[in-house]
Amino acid sequence: MDSLTQGLLGAATFALVEDKNIGKKSLLIGAAAGTLPDLDVCFAPLFNDVEFLTVHRSVSHSIVFAVIASILLGEVFHRMYKRKFRRFHWQLAFFLSIWTHALLDWCTTYGTKLISPFDDHLFSLNSIHVFEPIYTTILLIGVIAHALKSHMTRSRILSLSLMISTGYLMLGIISKNHAYHHFKSQIDKDGIVYEDILVSPTPLNSLLWHGIVKTKEGYYFSTYSIFDGTEEVDFQFVESDHEMLSSVAQNRLVKYYLDYTQEYPLVKRDEDGTIKIYAIKYGPINYFGKPEFMYPLTFNENDSSEENIFIDYGGKQRGPVKNYKNLIRRIIGFKS
Repeated sequence: MDSLTQGLLGAATFALVEDKNIGKKSLLIGAAAGTLPDLDVCFAPLFNDVEFLTVHRSVSHSIVFAVIASILLGEVFHRMYKRKFRRFHWQLAFFLSIWTHALLDWCTTYGTKLISPFDDHLFSLNSIHVFEPIYTTILLIGVIAHALKSHMTRSRILSLSLMISTGYLMLGIISKNHAYHHFKSQIDKDGIVYEDILVSPTPLNSLLWHGIVKTKEGYYFSTYSIFDGTEEVDFQFVESDHEMLSSVAQNRLVKYYLDYTQEYPLVKRDEDGTIKIYAIKYGPINYFGKPEFMYPLTFNENDSSEENIFIDYGGKQRGPVKNYKNLIRRIIGFKS
């Protein structure tokens, strides 16, 4: 998730434990602790773009880091406040603010290495987009109200804010499962032989979902909005040159990127030998017409030296949505 949301979640969870001891200062300390895992971006200059995919959301987002950091920070603040408050409360507050960061990232599509360094598996629920203003607003209202209210009502406000925001996350999972049912029913009805179905969130909402159906030849793409009701789902097929992966998958950087795609790479090969691999787990950037994607891993099959393997951030498209008007139109049920 974005840093604002993570900071708000950290502030709310930390203050829930320590507000009674240090008051509104708990919001600032919690906000800082809640964004602590994302300090792994400071290491970005030490790696190229592909390598950094293996670094971001790894150890700093793991249960190991949350435990160690909360023990150390809890001890530091316990001594800073001259052992006035229980050490355990400090450690619990820091653990909640740090670990909920990783759990929230787990809900997104990027993937989070929750048990790193023991295993580098990317865990992802695909139940909320990294830009979700409704969830953020719920936390923001709770934190602002906490900062303005008297001591007697602050803890109740935070508890309510956290319960409502968590409930919203649960609604997202229910909405996703509802969309999955429609995607699977349509695929079965169309008689398409498939290997797997991935459902991913779209930006700014929990109502519209991408359906990505994996087959041996490529992928079928579609969207489903809760406002579509029982209407049929229309899929569009995009071919993928899966077979050529066997010849390049052992390359270190290519392997890193394939791990990042979580078994959903769309492979395109130009006549001049240029190979582009897209991480399509996020779904297309457009909502009408032929599916379009961005930021592929790019290299030439005749020269796969590491200095010539890169993520192509070029072009005019610089975000997760090509046209926000079309996104809104699709959310409310328009199909063209």
